Amino acid sequence: MAEIEVSISPQGDVELRADDGATMPGGRHGVRDLDAELIRVFERWLTDQGREWQYAYIRAFGSLLHRSLFSTDSWRWVEQRLDALEPGGRIRIQLASPAEDLGHLAAIPWEYLRVPDRQGREGFFLATDRRCILTRYIPMERGRRRLAPAERVKVLALVSQPNDPTLGEVIAEPVLANLDDIAARLPFDVKVEHQPTRDTLGEAVIQFGPDVVQFIGHGRYDERDEQGRIALVDETGRADWLGEAALAQLLGDEGDMPKLVFLHSCSGAQTDYRASFAGIAPRLIRRGTQCVVAMQYAVTNRTALAFSKGFYQGLVGGLPLDEAVQGGRRSLAVYDERNPRLLGIPVVYLNSRDALLLPSGGPELPVPEG
Repeated sequence: MAEIEVSISPQGDVELRADDGATMPGGRHGVRDLDAELIRVFERWLTDQGREWQYAYIRAFGSLLHRSLFSTDSWRWVEQRLDALEPGGRIRIQLASPAEDLGHLAAIPWEYLRVPDRQGREGFFLATDRRCILTRYIPMERGRRRLAPAERVKVLALVSQPNDPTLGEVIAEPVLANLDDIAARLPFDVKVEHQPTRDTLGEAVIQFGPDVVQFIGHGRYDERDEQGRIALVDETGRADWLGEAALAQLLGDEGDMPKLVFLHSCSGAQTDYRASFAGIAPRLIRRGTQCVVAMQYAVTNRTALAFSKGFYQGLVGGLPLDEAVQGGRRSLAVYDERNPRLLGIPVVYLNSRDALLLPSGGPELPVPEG
């Protein structure tokens, strides 16, 4: 798979770099002044649970993001490479966010990037296009490792439902049933930890040694401490909001982390769209996890299940982790046509060149219904 890395310097200069060594200056970053104000307005709207979204709104927002990131010349440079792909070819477009600079630019929901319509060519969303794999990337001093496929994959599923009526119900059974269905046909060993505390989570990681950790529960972003948190439970069953630094320590030592951490919310009908797991992802990547899949905004149980099925079906087919996420996004895009905002909610951070969890050429699962 070919790669193009899109990076923004602290001064706002954009540069595009292909894996064959070719580079393309992208000009000055456009997230400033009026564009910056418009992006912030859209970001606030995206967290509004009651707002009804029309496709035209998401299309306009995606085109605004595209204009702010790519100049006419720099996108033409990318487009020439897309047009030159062989049938079935892919280009991984990586949005680089340096570990020391994870401020507002990294918080922008770039997953809504959309190439605008123009004469003779219909626009498209990068997050759902079959030729593009849209990922985020945090450059590290130690560089990127290669994620070797495993003969057997250990999956630790964490289901956390604190005794707190304000958080809403966590409905995990359909997700666990989906994991059991996959484990019946693939070399997956699944261990489920219900109501994890800090102690039981640490013990499960040590004893089981998971390749994949999937958290099903609630998350939030702590504005005061500027970090993401997930809701475990304490000894009384109430919410214990575990910060991202403590979570990273519990999941393993640096260099001995799970290969994949999958964070999503299953909250039935009650959903707090202000909740976000995306802020936790960079911390886990810096610690050594090679791929983190997270949600920019909390989603309902049915939405989480639709994405989870699409994602795991891609892994079953031997796809790289980020390409499986792209498949999950496409599942969301057709899952509820009345809510086009769903396609940009999943975020994938990748710090691996060959992001294969399973050997390629595995059996296919049937397309999920509903």
